[in-house]
Amino acid sequence: MEPDKLKKNLEHWSYHNISHAAGYRKQADEAGNMLMHDVKDELLSAAEDLDRAGCHLNKAMEKL
Repeated sequence: MEPDKLKKNLEHWSYHNISHAAGYRKQADEAGNMLMHDVKDELLSAAEDLDRAGCHLNKAMEKL
């Protein structure tokens, strides 16, 4: 794979992680409104995991 293609993939994945994390947070709010606190907590944990993954993707892009 060419470095430019890899960079585009990393950018794409990073963008989607941000988008998905925002969606998880929105759904976590919905779950909280329905008093599903365990579900809310899991969704927030998933969003945090995507945030951490995004940091790693960004570090990988910096190293290209």
